[in-house]
Amino acid sequence: MNAQHKNNGRETGMNPIPLSDLDFLKEKQTEFESMAEMMVSRAREIPDKPYVYFYDEVVTYAEVNSRANRVANFLKSRGVQKGDVVSILIMNAPEVYYAMFGIQKLGAVAGSINFMLKGPEIAYLLDDSKPKIVFVGSEFLEEFTKGYEAAHHKPEIVEVITTGKASDSHRENLAGILEQYPDTEALVAQKPEDPFLLLYSSGTTGQPKGILLSNKGQLSVCHDMSSIGIFREGDVMLLLLPMYHTNPICVWTFPIAFAGQSISIRKTFSPADFWSSITKYGATVLMGVPAMYNYVFYSIDAASIDRAKLKLRIAFCGAAPLSVELIKGFKEKFNVEIIEGYGLTEVTGLSTVNPPLGKRKAGSIGLPIPKQEIKIMDDHNNELPQGEKGEICVKGDAVMLKYLNNPEASEETIVDRWLHTGDIAYKDDEGFIYIVDRKKDMINRGGENIYPREVEMVIEKIPQVKEVAVIGIPDEALGEKVKAFIILAEPGSISEEDIKAFMKDKTAKFKIPEVIEFLTDLPRNPTGKILKKELKRREWGKVRKK
Repeated sequence: MNAQHKNNGRETGMNPIPLSDLDFLKEKQTEFESMAEMMVSRAREIPDKPYVYFYDEVVTYAEVNSRANRVANFLKSRGVQKGDVVSILIMNAPEVYYAMFGIQKLGAVAGSINFMLKGPEIAYLLDDSKPKIVFVGSEFLEEFTKGYEAAHHKPEIVEVITTGKASDSHRENLAGILEQYPDTEALVAQKPEDPFLLLYSSGTTGQPKGILLSNKGQLSVCHDMSSIGIFREGDVMLLLLPMYHTNPICVWTFPIAFAGQSISIRKTFSPADFWSSITKYGATVLMGVPAMYNYVFYSIDAASIDRAKLKLRIAFCGAAPLSVELIKGFKEKFNVEIIEGYGLTEVTGLSTVNPPLGKRKAGSIGLPIPKQEIKIMDDHNNELPQGEKGEICVKGDAVMLKYLNNPEASEETIVDRWLHTGDIAYKDDEGFIYIVDRKKDMINRGGENIYPREVEMVIEKIPQVKEVAVIGIPDEALGEKVKAFIILAEPGSISEEDIKAFMKDKTAKFKIPEVIEFLTDLPRNPTGKILKKELKRREWGKVRKK
């Protein structure tokens, strides 16, 4: 299959298959006004087909839709209307879908909250998005309550019982809602351009930015993932990544439902459970991050796998670069292809992929998916020729509507309908894209994106700290880990352990620096600005000398 294909007068970089030619979409509706309408349609077309496998629990399309209706009818009774935000803070489980789809049936916006956040971070999100109601998993109630008490905005809380019993409160819980409210269809009319999902991404200023995504953007990704040959009839996608992320929701939850296939949800990635979770329900498609594949490659004995039960056809990787050696080694050891792609929350999770049915290049993030156009631009928004390095810019329906409550950042990021990613890359002579640098300061720790400013703002609250600079340093397992360079007002006045203890209840664990170095000065430019590039050069230079 050729890598290039002309569509509407431009190169898409893929050879999309018409949806009408795909067996798994025969006799299924493929055009929708909203993603909620799509879920209702699939529940009607394939009611008894499993949509979710969750350990020993099997939930069909009809059951997911019925439970989402019960949630929607509860929300309606609480006055939730089209355009309102209702948020979710739940560990990986089918309950995420009951709540999310129920919210979206009313034309409300489902807001996702990272369940690893701490009280102050939760408080910020509550005040920024002002959800009417928040669904909170039992195990997160204690930390959520800290944020709730600190926030000005006080939404109603619905507990999602995940620990076997409800907390000692009289608040609503999801189990009760599923028992008490009717499952009459609650879908309201929506438009393709309406927002349906609110996800938060860290901002360079230190505060997260709310990213509003549209029905039409998600539908374009659904179309593309089916048309480029990712899915087949009988597919089971293994979902291991945390479901507050763009990838599990935008790249897999909705596209799998669009294709009418199944998802196997696990609470978290566990190396010991990795292959058994693949074979239990015959997973054929997997999504992971480099740290996960790296761990599996070096710690799992291929001889221990029951190959008679192994149906895994393809494994996708994103979030950070994967070494060419690991891609080749994984194929040799486990006979599984790892395919790299690229996306970000602002573009509904996916923009490029190495063609599943065509030529692939290890080390590349692949080619643009059909409904998105990608250019490599210079600082003046001019497209650069093949081989020259510049910023990845994306155009298409999948581009976010805007940053919530942040028109300045929205205007800076989207210029003439082109979304500027901040990622630096080049194209080769066949249009394959290679990333050479990530967003200016972002740290990618095992797939978790961390902006140094977020970490610095917490450390700066320590009275003994005079100045701090945070960067990512190399780590074999995670790709990068967090390092803080700190100048103390009085040398020796506080220890590394003291700093980590201070941060423990103020920021997510993965953001706390693994390495802290105390200095008496930091490299600076003539105006006094700290030169993080110089700090990075020193740290990465240590690796090259080894």
